[in-house]
Order: sequence, then C-alpha cells, then structure tokens
Amino acid sequence: MSTQRQFSEDLWDKFESVVKKVDNGKIFTQQLSKFLSKQQQIESAYAKSLVKLCKDKSFAPEVEMGTLRDSFQCYREQLELIGALHEEFSNRLEKLVTLGIDGYLEESRKQRKALIANGEKCTKDLKTAESNESKAKQNYEKLKRKQEEANEDLSKQPPGAKEQKARKTLESATKAADKADNEYRESVKCLQQNQQKFYHEEMPRILDDLQRFEVERIDKSKDWLMEVITQNELVPPAVIIHNENIKKGIDAIDRERDLQNYILVTMSGAQKPPEAQYEPYQSGGGFAIVNSSSNSNLNISRKSGELSGSGGSIPNGASISSPQQQYQNIDHQTPPQPNIIQQHQQSNNNVMTTPPPQPIQLNTTGSAPQPPISLSKNDNSINNNSSGGSGEIVRALYDYNATEENEISFKANALIKVVLRDESGWWQGMVIGESDRIGVFPSNFISDSSDSSKKRVDVAGRKCKVLYDYRTDCEGELNIKEGEILTIEYEDEGWFFGSNESNVSARFPSNYVQVI
Repeated sequence: MSTQRQFSEDLWDKFESVVKKVDNGKIFTQQLSKFLSKQQQIESAYAKSLVKLCKDKSFAPEVEMGTLRDSFQCYREQLELIGALHEEFSNRLEKLVTLGIDGYLEESRKQRKALIANGEKCTKDLKTAESNESKAKQNYEKLKRKQEEANEDLSKQPPGAKEQKARKTLESATKAADKADNEYRESVKCLQQNQQKFYHEEMPRILDDLQRFEVERIDKSKDWLMEVITQNELVPPAVIIHNENIKKGIDAIDRERDLQNYILVTMSGAQKPPEAQYEPYQSGGGFAIVNSSSNSNLNISRKSGELSGSGGSIPNGASISSPQQQYQNIDHQTPPQPNIIQQHQQSNNNVMTTPPPQPIQLNTTGSAPQPPISLSKNDNSINNNSSGGSGEIVRALYDYNATEENEISFKANALIKVVLRDESGWWQGMVIGESDRIGVFPSNFISDSSDSSKKRVDVAGRKCKVLYDYRTDCEGELNIKEGEILTIEYEDEGWFFGSNESNVSARFPSNYVQVI
C-alpha cells in the first residue's frame, strides 16, 4: 500500500493554508448544524417547507471539498423528494443536533484555538530569529571594518600622544567588534534552535494534530449524516428509496481521498532550507562564500557524461545538431534519430563523430490502443530529490540501446526520471524500476509530459462514447464495453475518472473513448 501524504511532511510551509482549511471545516460543521436544526423545525410541517429548505443555496457547502461535499449535496437533493415526516423523527433529530454537532463544536473549540495559536507563535518566533540574525550579522561586519580602520590608523602614527590616542581607539574598536561577534554567534544559535522547532519538532506536531483534527471532523460528519438517515428510515416505505440513495452518497465519503486531494492541490513541493551556519569574517571586509547552488548554463558531454559550465557552448570546438521534434503517435510515426555530437579529442585535432543509434520501430497492429501508464504519486522511486535535476517523469517512445558507457538503454514505454535537461538534446536520467544508474539519452526518443499537459482540456461533466472494450482486474479501474456511454468527472494523466449508466465510478483510459 502506498504511503499517505501528511500535513507535517508535505505542507510544512503552508501553515496558513492549513489553518484556513481547519477554519473552513468549522464553518462547514456550523452550516451542517444549522441545516439540520432548520430541518428539525419544519419536520412536522407541510412538505413544501422541506422542499424550500433543500433548495436554499445558502446551505451549500462551498467551503468543503471532495466526497464529503458531494455526499451532502446528494443528501439535500434526495431530501427534497421526501414529502412528509412525523414528529418522532423531528424529536430525535433535535437531540442529534444539540448533543452531537453543537456539543462537538463547543468541545473542540478550545483545542482548535490552542493548536492554531501555538503554530502562529512558532512561525513568529522563527521570523524574529531570522531578523535578529540578519541585524547581528550586519552589525558584526560594520564593527569589524572599524577595527581594521583603527588598526591601520595606529600603524601610521609616530610615537607620542597621537599614537596613544590611536591605540585607545583600536582597543575600543576591538572590544566592540568582539562583542558584536559574540552577539552574532548567539543570534545564529538562536536561529538554529527556532529552525529545529519549526522544521522538525513543534510545527510538525502541530500540523499532525491539525490533520487528526480534520480526520475526526470528517468521520463525525459522516456519522451524523448516517444517523439522520437511520432515523428517517422509520417513515413510510414510499420514501425509503430516497434514503437509500442518500446512504450511497454518504458511504462514498472518503476521508483520506478528500485530505490527500487537498494536500496535492495545496502543497508547493519545496524543499526545507538548510540549517543556518556561522560564517567567519574575512580580512578586507565581507564574509566567505561557503556554498554555491548555482547550476545554470550546464552542458552534458555525451562522451564523458560530465557537466561543463561553458555558458551554453561546447568546449574544444564541439558542435551539436538541434533536437528533432517529438513524435506523439508512436503507432504511426518513424522513430527519430538522436542528435549527432561532433567533438574534438584533446589529444589531437581529428574530429570524432558519434553516429546516431538505430532505434527499433514499434509495430502497428491496428488493435485497441495501449492504456496510459498510471504513476503513483507516492512511488518511492519517483521523487524530486535528485541533485540538480528536474525530477520529471517521461515515457520512452522507442527502444534505445546505449552505444557508450555513460549512456542508458531502455525499451519503448519505459519510465525515465529526468535528472538534467540540456539544450544539446542529450539529457541525463535513470530508468525507473531497473537500477539507480544515471546516464545520458537522446531526448527525442521520449514523450515530454510538459507538452502533453498543455493539450489537456476541461471535460468535467461531459459524456463520452466507448470505442473499445477494456477489461481490467486493477482496483479503482472501470470495465467498459464498446458503445457504452460514460459520464466524465475529471481527467488525470491520460485517464478519465467517471461513471457508467449503473452509477459505478472509477477511472478508465481516455484513449479508449470519444468525448461527445
């Protein structure tokens, strides 16, 4: 089972967004309480009052998202069809609202408020420490320069009164510089402590507690809605069919799916910054540069597999042809030839030409297309932690057999993680699922996902017709039959998620259907 995403790991830099999510959850629960209270007040009244309530858009759960929101919407629609309810159900509903929802809101109010306050304090402390460290560093540099100036002035003075005065000035400047140095060191230490609390200790615990808070709220909302329908089943059998439809919508509430979708939409994907380090003062003013993370203007030599910082040009007179255009329909196109690199050997002036490899062309069968490759966002082999790389996952269009030691071989449809793109057309990467070896490969042998993503269109709510039968045993995928009409909810990486005429929802390959 794939690892679930967590607030503390994936939203460490989105505390304000998490707070808004929790506040919106409170608002939704209050709206739910108000809605059921209104329902209770008109339970014994005529059916028209109930219909009017269900059509009141002010109770639409706009602040909620996902399956919980959809389930509540289904509840309102089905409740509109119920024409009469008796007094006993009204009394039980009143008890649920008073002791259940309103009691939970009051009980959880202090806990929610304390978590948010602690998180805000942790964030404020980190910003204060960062500001103090910056000021102490500037003051330290300023006083160190004055110390150097006083020392230089002393060396120019002849023996006598002026020399004594200059010496006292130097002693005072040295004392001030040493004090500033100690203050700077203390500010760095304080910043490190606050970074430890924010990135590794207090803030992760706060975010985990807020996620557990949301888990409990969604579970309770599901239980409350189910309790309403359980009690409503005491009404005449004529309305039971509507209750069954509501129960299906409530059973479809998926806590993890709602929270995981929220995390994926909200997270930035940024890496946590490194720990602050003390930087020793350098004579002449300024601080030594400890690290450099710049990797711009890098080129890849296909022969050596090394990087060079030549500002976009290839050393030793090498010339590289422009990359050919990507082929998108691999069933009907001839595989392209990768670029030819001509490079001077350092030992002589002869030009070495690396010939293009001979790709294997895929056979066309005329049968149903291959479904798109499904990537798990939680696959441990697919991440963005490679040094200097883009972390993008691409798919091979053709077979490629390496001709040099620093190249990688792959088969058509293999998944490749791109470590570095290069304008020469030769990229660096690794074949996922085979080994951790990184090598170069021709970029015109793969499908660039950045191009395909631009072609995605909004198909939510549209109908589509099945062109080919698709049978699968994979959980979460839908078996479809040629000629069947499906309803699309959304598109994701070559797959549609939607439902058939039997209201069975799952995903299916988008290239097996035609949008109508």
